[in-house]
Amino acid sequence: MRPPLSSQPGVLRPDAEADISAIFAPRLYLVDADPQTRAQLVSCLREKGFDVVAATDMNAAPPPADVLIVALAGLGPRANVPEWLAAKPATPLIVLDRPQVFPGRTAPLSFAPDARLSLPVQPRKLVATIRQALSLARIESADRYAATARTYRFAGWLLDSEARQLTARDGTTILLDPRECDVLKALLTFPRQVLTRPHLIAMVWGAGEAIENRTLDRPITRLRRHLGDDVRFPVLLKTVVGVGYRLDVDVEKTDSPADAAAG
Repeated sequence: MRPPLSSQPGVLRPDAEADISAIFAPRLYLVDADPQTRAQLVSCLREKGFDVVAATDMNAAPPPADVLIVALAGLGPRANVPEWLAAKPATPLIVLDRPQVFPGRTAPLSFAPDARLSLPVQPRKLVATIRQALSLARIESADRYAATARTYRFAGWLLDSEARQLTARDGTTILLDPRECDVLKALLTFPRQVLTRPHLIAMVWGAGEAIENRTLDRPITRLRRHLGDDVRFPVLLKTVVGVGYRLDVDVEKTDSPADAAAG
């Protein structure tokens, strides 16, 4: 559980009657100097089940949180950016832009947020962006080697990752090439979670390797064909446009082929 927040100037805490489940909900730290927008965002996000801490002072270092959300008001590349923001905090950071500040264009920033949206923002889009940031943070913090297994059972298929063998329910087997197997194994390690192209590339080819995003196209296309997934309208291996891919299935993991066969 996160440590309790110490009292800070400009920080608004939830009312006492807030649902106790909020203690276990993802905590969002929202910084917005505009009281009307801040109140609307806080109300919307709390309705969606998030624990929201709202602040007015951007210069104050943020307390412990799962996602930081900063609404900019005239902040350009030459503005005095708070030290904590310029340092790009390890916590996922979402920036909200006010279009009237820079009509018709997006101002460049001196720091790199994880996501950037324009105000006013649709609640569904904001919530989806927050959940994506939380999902990617969990993936980045996970020990994927500890999370992997020898065999994976999903949607009537069985993957033996060491033999690189994919077996259908009727006993038909397919031998995957190394890249296909590694991509599928990465997706099976984090089922129903969106993996960005850079994340997949780092997991398959290794972090720091100069691999183009389009290099993923071939193994993804071939995996869809192996799985009988319609390339144009996939059901299992879905494309999240502009982000990456999600394997939309439940997965059972075992450490040996014998255990998987018995399952």
